[in-house]
Amino acid sequence: MAHIRVIYLDIDTGYFPDLHHGLASLSASVKRAGHYFSLQHLTSAIPAEDAAKAALEGNPDIIGFSLTTNQRKYLDRYSQGISGKSDIMQMAGGIHPTVDPLDVFNSEAIKGVCLGEAEYSLPLLLNRLDAKTNILETPGFWFKADGDSIIRNQLLPLEGDISKLAYPDYSIFDTKRIIDSDSGWMSMLISRGCPYDCTYCCNYLLRNIYPNKDQYVRLPPVDYALNLIKSNLSTYPNIKGVNFSDDLLLFNSKWFTEFIKRYRQEVALPFICNARISSLTEDVSMLLRDAGCILVRIGIESGNESLRRSLLKRNETNAEIIEVFHRLKSLKIPSFSYNILGFPFETEEQMNETLELNKAIQPNGGTCFYFFPYPGTHLYNLCEESGLLLESSKEMSGYFDGISIKLTHARQNICKKIYNNLRLYLLTRSLKRRLGVVHKLLYAFCRVYPDLFIRLFTRRSGFKNILRKIFYKQLLVR
Repeated sequence: MAHIRVIYLDIDTGYFPDLHHGLASLSASVKRAGHYFSLQHLTSAIPAEDAAKAALEGNPDIIGFSLTTNQRKYLDRYSQGISGKSDIMQMAGGIHPTVDPLDVFNSEAIKGVCLGEAEYSLPLLLNRLDAKTNILETPGFWFKADGDSIIRNQLLPLEGDISKLAYPDYSIFDTKRIIDSDSGWMSMLISRGCPYDCTYCCNYLLRNIYPNKDQYVRLPPVDYALNLIKSNLSTYPNIKGVNFSDDLLLFNSKWFTEFIKRYRQEVALPFICNARISSLTEDVSMLLRDAGCILVRIGIESGNESLRRSLLKRNETNAEIIEVFHRLKSLKIPSFSYNILGFPFETEEQMNETLELNKAIQPNGGTCFYFFPYPGTHLYNLCEESGLLLESSKEMSGYFDGISIKLTHARQNICKKIYNNLRLYLLTRSLKRRLGVVHKLLYAFCRVYPDLFIRLFTRRSGFKNILRKIFYKQLLVR
């Protein structure tokens, strides 16, 4: 039996620790194959020596790192700390190693990279390791060979039927504490993939690495989806609501109609989901209401139609966005908007349009991120070609840290001011029901003292956690 120890880098992202569905699925697949999977969830920066000591406990055969681009700066620190104590093989996987594996090999201690979904390739590697056979030809992995040449193995095809996979193993996390910190909500993932080509997102990159990329978007049989939910409810009986993390649970209207009608009958818990404007038809919106949906999260990204269409490949009109948010309001389904500021060539006027559109749709909550150029995406390439990339962006741990590119059509202080105003507006919208008129006073106070706002709401502050719990609690008492 081989043992892999995975260090999940989740440090100072601005989000509170949550479940990682990919790692939970990997753990289940590894254990199904008769091997051992353990997890070290790093949510704050600790001394490299302490991290190395914890990583080497239990004498693992391999240490893996799971990371996004925003966590890349921590990889060198912790992998070098381990190599100073042991010559154990170290590998890396996750989104950043998948889209930019050569960058990960710049970290001297990393000898292997796991690309894409690995429910089949990782157990295969551990089987070969256990049998003491050559692992360097394992599909789905790249390896650093002698002389720093790279062995580039092909990926296995995607598993088209995700019901063949084991149910995710959330026991590797401090799951009860995570659920309790969300006032009883549990995050779950039913489907895989996204069919869209948004220029700021990595989904089309991930889709195109597979030999059967036409199967990248996958929905399981409805029976499997419901049984997975019921399994989680049985394991964690204090769950009060389900937070669906799927990019597009509503993508296939026929599948979703069957699923949500049975969910209402067989699960009957309130739920939160993500959706695109185009999928929120009147019929689907009514299904959501009838099944107990108490929050729909929708990506607006920009309030300027031309920027959204030409730069982001998002074709919704402002009129369509306003219509959908008003429809949800009429059906008494709370809404949540996602927004981004600081795009390449974005003007002050366009940034203000994002604020004004949110005021027009009046979501019940929302958030705003600074644009970040993720390697390999269309917008990263545009920023690189236009000389907009900043070296300082490599030190950013999350979406909230600050402006990540050179702004050419707006001053940085203006972008920050609009960003703060938008986040304040969305925050006070989310607290309006619980705080009443006090939310207006909070909004006015934080506009006068923006630095205080940044300290309280951008990082994982205790006050931010209190407000977050209030928001999730108030969803349950609708």
